[in-house]
Amino acid sequence: MRKARLWGLLWTSFILELQGAPASEEIKYTKTEGQRLDESCPVNVNKYLYSRKAWQRLGDRGETQTLVKTDEVSGVNSEVHMGRNFLEDMPSEGILHVHMVDLRVEDSGLYQCVIYQPPRAPIPLHHPIRLVVTKDPASHIDPIQNLAQSSTLPPVTTTARGRIHTSPSPVTQLLPTSTASLSSPGLGVNPTHGTDVPSTVPRISPTSIVTIVVCGILSKSLVFTFLLIATQRSFGR
Repeated sequence: MRKARLWGLLWTSFILELQGAPASEEIKYTKTEGQRLDESCPVNVNKYLYSRKAWQRLGDRGETQTLVKTDEVSGVNSEVHMGRNFLEDMPSEGILHVHMVDLRVEDSGLYQCVIYQPPRAPIPLHHPIRLVVTKDPASHIDPIQNLAQSSTLPPVTTTARGRIHTSPSPVTQLLPTSTASLSSPGLGVNPTHGTDVPSTVPRISPTSIVTIVVCGILSKSLVFTFLLIATQRSFGR
């Protein structure tokens, strides 16, 4: 499987060299911030075994920016990195591995792996690579909205495990209060209650009093008259 892939890469490299320039078709990768790009570029072993390789970025006007390049020309495997860009050159296998780590939005652009031979123009080894880096959706959350969401907690439901004992509420009955009023001049205490109590002392009307007095006078007059008649009779004998 690995040999088949290698032969495929070599065949692609051979076709590109015959054309003198890479095909216009681009290889597009869409990544999210923080991810990495891994690409393998085929190298003609017979022609570029001892050549330096580089990873470049292409500008909008065709200008090139070399991000990282190999230093070894001995034909042995080597690794080199600069910043977030890594090259792993395997000349004997005809493969140049490119790694870009911790991708950022500003890394979006067009890249190529080349044979680096200044002052001559670089020779592209592969199709141009179009890299598109997008923002991480998690980083788009508004901090105020995030704070509001984290502070909105679901209601907490608690289950009572004990029994609630209820006792009857005490009933308070209000007793009738009594008030005492002082009467002058004798300062006698006359108890009065909240409820009216009928009086047990009979009341005598003035007419009854007059009748009693008149009856008493008449009875005395009758007795006196009887005694007077009895005395006269006794002296008349």
